[in-house]
Amino acid sequence: MPYSSVLGNLPAITRYKLRKLLKYALVTAVVGSVLMLFGDHAGWKLFGAWLMLGVWTGVLEEFLFGRRFRALAIPLQFIGKALAVNVFTVTLMALAWLASHGHDVPVASRLHWPLEDVVEAMGIYRFALQVVVVTSASILVVQVEEFMGRRFFLGFLLGWYDKPRVGERVMLSIDLVGSSALNERLGDMLYFRFLNTTHSLMTEAVLRHDAEIHKYVGDEVIFTWTMQTGTRHNNCLDLFFDIQERLEAHRPVMLREFGAVPQFRGGLHGGRVITAQIGHIKRAIDFSGDVMNTTSRVQSVAKNQHADLMVTQELLDRMPEAERHYAFGPPEPMRVKGGKRHLLVRTVRRRTESGLPQPTGQGHLVGPNA
Repeated sequence: MPYSSVLGNLPAITRYKLRKLLKYALVTAVVGSVLMLFGDHAGWKLFGAWLMLGVWTGVLEEFLFGRRFRALAIPLQFIGKALAVNVFTVTLMALAWLASHGHDVPVASRLHWPLEDVVEAMGIYRFALQVVVVTSASILVVQVEEFMGRRFFLGFLLGWYDKPRVGERVMLSIDLVGSSALNERLGDMLYFRFLNTTHSLMTEAVLRHDAEIHKYVGDEVIFTWTMQTGTRHNNCLDLFFDIQERLEAHRPVMLREFGAVPQFRGGLHGGRVITAQIGHIKRAIDFSGDVMNTTSRVQSVAKNQHADLMVTQELLDRMPEAERHYAFGPPEPMRVKGGKRHLLVRTVRRRTESGLPQPTGQGHLVGPNA
């Protein structure tokens, strides 16, 4: 069975964690290899050790220590993770080294010391310092990559967007219904927690449908795909309703903590987009083009018609199998803001197992004053 097929059968969160372990392994191996260039101990044996250290670092960061620091500011997250991972790793190294030198250390006799010749040559303290440097660097790189997003991070690193690049992308913009009233009722701090919790609940759906989060704009979230990825298996449509289902499944928790369950309204469109690096003092990679304005306009039409999701006919024409899973309203003309041309837009509802359209209004914002 092909490797991609094996990964495709795994849950989205599992695929994400495996990719993260691979990132740690590769970054650690690269940083360790750079250090090897300035020493006399280069070799495949040491390179393999750096790879294993990367996997070990990823396991500790993702499964043991990572969640404990997520409430902190990003610099403190890095410091906390680096300290925790390095203290744990260096402690185990020290126990293994003591056991290999005949010291009676509890449990340490079970620890294997595969680089004894290398450590003896360079010294345990120097080797431990290298481990700390390499591990800290890998945690920093992976954390920055997650903060920026993989595509933007690689774009900055490799200079992809120094010149504008033209491509086709799908854009989904979703906006929280009744956000102003909810903000007034909850207050700024609790409303921020409400948004943060809501966005966290979207994570598995985002991973499952291969979406990228372009940006958060207040209570609005903009997702994007390449045209091929977004239209494959109706990913761009499925994401919206998958998010609704995730929020509905957590209705009791949201009601208990915030007294409200979020409902989002969305607009969906796709087409030609220009991607480029903008700014000088503060640089960013952003999208521009008619698609961005049209997506926002479709979302406004959905708001006026009290529809959960609306999509342009242009994008639907690229998903011929969508009607098997979704029911679409009649085409309605929409004038593109700032232009003379018109587009056809349609409301979207997911079909139930019986093939009938699902009732609208799933996951509405509820609460005492909603």
